[in-house]
Order: sequence, then structure tokens, then C-alpha cells
Amino acid sequence: MSTRPSVNLYCLLARESPVAVVLRRGPARRVQLLRWDLQTDCFQKGQWLKGRVYERYCDLSPSGRYLVYWAGNHKAPYYHWTALSRPPYLTALSLWPTHGGYGGGLFVSEKRLLLSFLSKRVAKEKNLPDGFEIEQWMGEYGGAYGHITENRLLRDGWHHEQIGLFRSSKDREVVAGPVRENSFRILGSDLEFSDAGEQPGQLEYRKVRKGKILNPFDPIDIWRKKRGRHLLEMRMPGLHEVGGPAYPTGYRLICAETGGVIWDFGRTDWADWDANGDLLYAQAGCIFRVHSDKLDSKEPNKLIDLTDAEFEPIEAPSEFQRW
Repeated sequence: MSTRPSVNLYCLLARESPVAVVLRRGPARRVQLLRWDLQTDCFQKGQWLKGRVYERYCDLSPSGRYLVYWAGNHKAPYYHWTALSRPPYLTALSLWPTHGGYGGGLFVSEKRLLLSFLSKRVAKEKNLPDGFEIEQWMGEYGGAYGHITENRLLRDGWHHEQIGLFRSSKDREVVAGPVRENSFRILGSDLEFSDAGEQPGQLEYRKVRKGKILNPFDPIDIWRKKRGRHLLEMRMPGLHEVGGPAYPTGYRLICAETGGVIWDFGRTDWADWDANGDLLYAQAGCIFRVHSDKLDSKEPNKLIDLTDAEFEPIEAPSEFQRW
């Protein structure tokens, strides 16, 4: 019996327009882009990519007209690349091969974009419209969510309430019997290796149980965003869940006055506030809206179910293939 692939959803909101985009992933190497009209809650289904879009290194321009994204398919000629497109299509208006390292970018304004690992010479080689500026990212790299996401969250009104710190290897939970001395675990893998095999230099491995967080935080990572008398709290216990997402996140709705938890959403792909005060979130392949006057009574409206979407080749219309 075939099993349905897991579906992960990640949304980006335009900060000066009632527009958002949805990145739907599932199976792992199939990604679809959708455009979301926040006023009507209509979704325009767009292009698919046979590969991976690294959603936490993407950004939407203030108007929602342009998307910068980092993607890869591990195939020639580019393997990994950063591109600019017009949603809901991924067809590149400009493209920069990343050749290793981080990709992606962050919009400072509608026509000013910061790109990871980019020289000014490379930026000037691209055919860009008048007034469009490309600059090299000069900030720090890294962070639990990646440098692009963490700076985007701060820009969009989130507060980093508690910084997640990796546990030392000595404090990590033993999964299946004692961890041998000199053992190590591959980041993002469900295998633990040891150089203490029966033969010198031989590697042995043990499977780590499904649901285990391979790289736990202590304390966990917490972000909060206030809207009226409510706080939306995003919580991440670590990185790389076996059989699950690389960024396992949960969300809670909290009373800003008392600090009490009103609603624990549990494992949730994404959540944020709409400009009108409604709460938006993505969970189990579906997108929901909770109207601002229904927050305390916890009455969500399901807007769309994307669990059964299947890959299909879609070509961008000609007007979406040019600036």
C-alpha cells in the first residue's frame, strides 16, 4: 500500500500589500509556488520545481511582485542557484549560481536586494531594470533559522525572546544504549557512527528512532510577535527531526497581559499575523485563518487543502518571463 508523502508549507507575506506566496513541498524533491490574495483568500497555483527551494533563505518584495529564492537540484549546469522571479512562477528573471555556500537574499526595499555570497562584479553582469540595485550581504551568516530568516523576522516585527543553544555532545540523550567514545552523528542524518568497530578504522552505525531531534537546543529557541492583546509564539526545540522537518516548529497563542497560553497549536509549519489582525497558519498540508474576534474561542477557517496536489509541468506566461 502506497503512503501519502508528507507535505510542508511555508508562507511569505508582502509587507506593503495584501499578498503572500506559499511554498508547498512534498515529496521532498517537488516544490510548488502559489500566490495568495489575502483580501479574498483566493490562491493562484503556479509552477513546480523538481528540486528543493530552501524556503528559509527566500524573501518577498514589499509589493509582492518579486520573489528571491535559493534552490537546487544537484544537476548541471547550476546545481544550486539564487533567482528572482514573479510569483506564482519560478522562472528566473535573473539567476546567480551559488557554487557552494549559502544562497538567497533579503529585500531592503522594492528595488534594493541583498544577496548572500555575491560580488559586485557578478551583480553588475546581470540584466537588471533601471533603478534595481543588487548588493552583497554584509551581515553575519548562520543562526538557528539561517541568517536570511532571522533578519527577515526582526524586520517584520518578531522579537527573539530566547536564543536556542545547541547542547554539548556530552549532554545529548542516549538513543540506543551507551554512546561509544569517539562516536559522532551526521547533521541531518538518522545514522550515528562510531570508529569503535570490531576492526580498526571500521565504522558501525545505529538507526535513531523516528521523531528524535538530532541537534536539540537547551534552552529551546523562542520568537514572539505581538498583535493587540495577543502574542504569537514560535518555538523550535532543535534542528533535524528524524523522519520529519529540518526545522521542527510549534506555535502558541499567548495572552500578552497574563502570559497564559490561550491556544497551543502543536507542530505547525508556519504562522503569522495578517495586517488586519487575523491569525494565519499552515498545518498538515492545509492553510487556516482565524478571525481576530475568534482568537479566544479558537475557531479556525480552513482556506485550502494542498495535501493531494501533484506535480505537473507548467510554463510561465510570457509576461512573467520578463521584468
